Amino acid sequence: MNKINFKKWAFHFLIWVIVINIIIFYKSTRYTSVLIEQDNTGLAIFYLGVIATILLLMSLIFVVLSTIKKEQKNYQYWISVIGIILFGIFPIILNIL
Repeated sequence: MNKINFKKWAFHFLIWVIVINIIIFYKSTRYTSVLIEQDNTGLAIFYLGVIATILLLMSLIFVVLSTIKKEQKNYQYWISVIGIILFGIFPIILNIL
């Protein structure tokens, strides 16, 4: 476990969260449930949201592990922390309000 670069993996997971959220945004703007078709767009959006949530939680775990292992904090660490705040903590606070 000494060779794993936790902040790098947290950064990669966050990049994938951003990509998945862009795909979800694109699919949700093109989705209309008015027409009854055999389209699984709603189900695809749900599964992509679940994958994005899992990746965000893994990113949070890896940032915490990076802090525990006292890795040097560079742009990967700080972008991961900001991404966790934007995609995780900020939406939770908005749902409470």
